[in-house]
Amino acid sequence: MSGHGTAVRRLLASHAVAGIAMSLVWPLLLVMVWDRVGDTAHGPLVLGLTGAARMLPYVMLSWATGSLGDRFQRDRVLRATLAGRIAMLGVVALAVAQGWLLVAVLTASAAVVCGTPAYPLLAAAIPQVAGEARRRATDLLVTIEVGAFVVGPALGGLLLGTVLRDWIPELALGLGVVGLLLVLGIRLPAPAHQASEAASLREMFATVRSTPAVLAALGVVALLNLADGAASIALLPMAEQVWGQDAGGYGLATGWLGFGALGAPLLWWIRGSALRRRRVGLVLLAAALGVVAVAPTLGWALVPLALVGAATVQVESAVTETIQDGVPDVRRAGVLGLADSVMVGAGMLGALGAPWLADLLGPRAVFVGLVLVAVAAIAVRAGRGAVEADWPHGTHATARSAGAPQGALPH
Repeated sequence: MSGHGTAVRRLLASHAVAGIAMSLVWPLLLVMVWDRVGDTAHGPLVLGLTGAARMLPYVMLSWATGSLGDRFQRDRVLRATLAGRIAMLGVVALAVAQGWLLVAVLTASAAVVCGTPAYPLLAAAIPQVAGEARRRATDLLVTIEVGAFVVGPALGGLLLGTVLRDWIPELALGLGVVGLLLVLGIRLPAPAHQASEAASLREMFATVRSTPAVLAALGVVALLNLADGAASIALLPMAEQVWGQDAGGYGLATGWLGFGALGAPLLWWIRGSALRRRRVGLVLLAAALGVVAVAPTLGWALVPLALVGAATVQVESAVTETIQDGVPDVRRAGVLGLADSVMVGAGMLGALGAPWLADLLGPRAVFVGLVLVAVAAIAVRAGRGAVEADWPHGTHATARSAGAPQGALPH
C-alpha cells in the first residue's frame, strides 16, 4: 500500500467518524427539547429552531470558513477543526448530564461551526494528495460527507431505544477523539501560494462569476438539494395520505432515502466526464422521483428512494470535480465552502416549502414537481465556450481511464 493511499484512507476515515460524531447527538437533543416544551404553545417553533441549529452554520459560514484552507497550512486547519469539535462535544456531554438544555443545543451547533472548514479543505487537497486516484477519492469523500449527515442521526435515533441512550454524548466525544488521532502525523500540501497572497472573499466570488462551468455547477447543486430537501419532508404526507402508513412507514421511507447515499459506489458504471456523470445522475434521480410519485404502495417506493440517495451523491461528486478543475488552488477551498452553503441552504428551502405545497397540491403533485426540478437541473449549461471538467489530457487522463469501481482506492 502506498504512503499516499494510506494517508487518503486515514483522512477519509477521520472525516467519516468526525461527521458522525457531530450528528450523533441531535436526535437526543430534539427529544429532550420536545419533552420539555412540546406541550407549550411555542413547542413546535422551538423544535424547529433546534433542528435548524444543526444546519444554519453550514448556510451562514461555510462560504467564509471554507477559505481558511486557502489561507493557512491545511493539515493544521484540519486538526484545529477536529480539536474544536472535541471541545464542544465535551461541553455537550457535560450540559446534557447537568440538564442545561440550551447550553447543550448551542454547543452542539458550535461543534458544527468548528467542522464547517473540514469538507471544503479536504476536497481542495484531494487533487494533490490522491494524485491519479483523485476521482475515486473525491467520490468517497462526497459519499462520506452526505452519508455522515444522515447516518449520524440514524445511529443516534437507534440508540435512543437502548441502554446507551444516556451515553450518546460521550460516544460522540469518543468518536471525535478517534477522528483526531487518525490524522495525527499527516501532512497536507500547503496551498499553492503564500498566506499573504490568499484570495479575498471578493476575489473568490469574482472567480465564481467569471467561471461559467463552476457557476453552472452551483446552480445544479442548488436545484438538486432543493429537490432532496423537499422530498425528505414530502414523504411524511405521502406515507400517511397516499400509502396509508403510520410514523413507522415514514421512518422506513426516510431510512431508505438516507442510507441510499451509501449505495453510491454501486453506480460505479457511470463513467466519463464530470458533465456526463452529472447528467446521467440527474436522469436517474428524475426517473426515481417519478416512480415514487406514482408508487401505489410504500414497498414500490423503497428502492427508488434509495436510488435518489445514491444518485444525489453521484451528482454532488461530479460537481465537486468540476470545481476542483475549474478553480485555481488559491481559491478552491473557499469556492467549495460556498458550494456547501448553497447545498444546505437550498435543502432548507425545499424542506420549508414542501409541507405548504403538499397541503395545497397534494403529495403526489409535489413529487411530480420535483421531477421537473431534476429535469431543469439536467438542462443547466455552463454557457457557450465553457469547458467542463472531463480530464481529457495529462495526469487526469489516467484516473479517468482507470474505470475502477468507486470506493476502490489505490494500493
